[in-house]
Amino acid sequence: MSAQPADESIQEDAQYIEIDDAVSDSAFGEGTSVLSASITSSIQAYRVENGRRYHAFKDGSYFFPNDEKENDRLDMQHALFLKSCKNQLYLAPIRDNVQHVLDLGTGTGIWALDFADTHPSAEVIGTDLSPIQPSWVPPNLKFIIDDCEDEWLFKQKFDFIHARMMCGSLQDWPRFIEQSYENLEPGGWLELQDINMPFLSDDGSLTPNTALWKWSNHLLEAGKKLGRPVNAAEQYKKWMEAAGFVDIHEEVHKWPQNPWAKHPRQKEIGLWTMTDMLEGLHGLSMGPFTRASIMNPEEVEVFLADVRRDIKNPKIRSYWSM
Repeated sequence: MSAQPADESIQEDAQYIEIDDAVSDSAFGEGTSVLSASITSSIQAYRVENGRRYHAFKDGSYFFPNDEKENDRLDMQHALFLKSCKNQLYLAPIRDNVQHVLDLGTGTGIWALDFADTHPSAEVIGTDLSPIQPSWVPPNLKFIIDDCEDEWLFKQKFDFIHARMMCGSLQDWPRFIEQSYENLEPGGWLELQDINMPFLSDDGSLTPNTALWKWSNHLLEAGKKLGRPVNAAEQYKKWMEAAGFVDIHEEVHKWPQNPWAKHPRQKEIGLWTMTDMLEGLHGLSMGPFTRASIMNPEEVEVFLADVRRDIKNPKIRSYWSM
């Protein structure tokens, strides 16, 4: 979703997905606002919990891991976003000579790196709770350890603010969007790219007795209990309007959960989505499910075996709404 400060709504790729009847019935595969913070030992004193590593700065405020396995998945997920957006890093109609760009929740920094490389005249800042970004970066890019829910103290305003996959990250979304508005230059743009929970299916194949349906709703419950909703995306437009944004554009894409779709592009996105989910399922589940007291670690491990089977089952024609 892109918006400009001071409405139009676009639905794209959100039509009914045609099912590929040639797909086999068998499952797929087996197998402090700190504007000048330095990387200190305390920030790198990561917490290890149930076999996964988590951020140290503002410990506990983000319930997904930051270890190498998760970071590799995030880089792979970057490719999935590019495929979904037809190889575009962003959808907002920013001007060619954009000067100041902010990437919030930058993660591994891969989006910010790509943007800085393709826009050498722009000064790009990426912020995150975890210092997991590379040391060698383009001269027009810098990474900062910061919590975007604190008061923003940037010295300049921005022409473009970008945030992606922030579901489950924030407690106060309206304030986040208000601060984005306050820190944009006139004519600047805010772009939010996110998935929305729960999983959906248009043909009723995702039923309440499937492990995937249960997983999706457990994650909704965990986000609610922990005060960091994973279904905030459905309210972005409303919050943008309340903050004062105008010229709001909304695009809705469907990511098939596996390659069950007939159209080649949707089938490819389904393959990438399935791989992304299989790689990330443990990290996306263990923290929220145990911290919200939905399951203990042993129960999570047993449950995820059933979820993985559902993810690969072409008879369950579910999708993410993005």
